[in-house]
Amino acid sequence: MNYMIIDTINKWSEEFKSWIFDNYNNPLLWIGILFVGIGFCMSVFHTLNKD
Repeated sequence: MNYMIIDTINKWSEEFKSWIFDNYNNPLLWIGILFVGIGFCMSVFHTLNKD
């Protein structure tokens, strides 16, 4: 069971890596990744700094 999960994650990561390599010149991709990263950091920051 664990090996199937690890194999699935490895397969998805390879597909994602090849998709990134195919689209690395797309500025909208990088802007989207930047905004998702900033949003994630802001949500973690606000979660950890509750009064």
